[in-house]
Amino acid sequence: MTHSKILLIEHWKNKAKKSNRGIAKLLSKTPYIINNEIKRDLVDLSFNGAFVEYSADMAQNHYDWNRMAFGKTSVWSPKKDEIIRAGILNKLSPEVISQKKGMPCFSTIYSWIEKGWIKGICKKDLIYPRKRKKTFHKKTKDIRKRGGLSIDLRPKVIENREEVGHFEIDLVILNKTKGEQLLTLTDRKTRYEIVRLIKDKRAESVHEVIKDKRAESVHEVLKKLSKQYNFKSITADNGSEFMRLEEVMDCPIYYAHPYSSYERGTNENANRMIRRWLPKGTQSATAKAVANIESWMNHYPRKMFNYKCPLDLPEVANLFL
Repeated sequence: MTHSKILLIEHWKNKAKKSNRGIAKLLSKTPYIINNEIKRDLVDLSFNGAFVEYSADMAQNHYDWNRMAFGKTSVWSPKKDEIIRAGILNKLSPEVISQKKGMPCFSTIYSWIEKGWIKGICKKDLIYPRKRKKTFHKKTKDIRKRGGLSIDLRPKVIENREEVGHFEIDLVILNKTKGEQLLTLTDRKTRYEIVRLIKDKRAESVHEVIKDKRAESVHEVLKKLSKQYNFKSITADNGSEFMRLEEVMDCPIYYAHPYSSYERGTNENANRMIRRWLPKGTQSATAKAVANIESWMNHYPRKMFNYKCPLDLPEVANLFL
């Protein structure tokens, strides 16, 4: 509200004795706005509440003070520019970069990048842009499975992430032509990640002779992993490659509802981190490159753990046999 209108309110309220509704009509404002304006800037002239008046000067002081506090942002500097650019190129999120000493909050970093203030970095270089959270609703379609259990039957100890060893599983497609994919498993409690290169997504490939030593089948990899890790349960989607997991795993297998990837949100978020290094259409990947990505993910600072990485958590030791 401009200073001239504030002076008019003072005159009409104190001298002309007009009602708040009458002032609102004269200024083409809602009575609610006028009520709040007058209530905020009443001055006690009797020091005991017996006589109060609306003060235009106090209203202007409030306005000036609020303007001074509005829109304060961290000052850009070449040093901050360099740190942010190096972090983005190293696949770090603005949230993690903001934890460095002397850096602005992550919202400011997003803003600087979107405005083009960071040299050589644009919005396309961000891992993924900020989006509004979507409200998901469980679908009532039947779960397509040969064995295993519905995700609706998962006990509370799994739902509440009370203990380690309960994993979510998925496949990340590298190249549809070559058929190479990544098998990913994410521990629900610690976010510890297991990533392996596999030959193809068919469950039946476990019965085939594996000629390519760089990659193995889903079941072949899981057989080896079950000897290294303490699997207490696995939650999978309804893909055909996961329909026979109970044949190779001794732990309970739970299946999510069709078209409900949010029910395995922990694993889906981990897959997005993998895409920072291996975007869709990647021609090929080596076992060494995949191992490096796995190590990077398990050393990545997590906000939910007060910016500790999964390997810093003592519970991770219970994952290994």
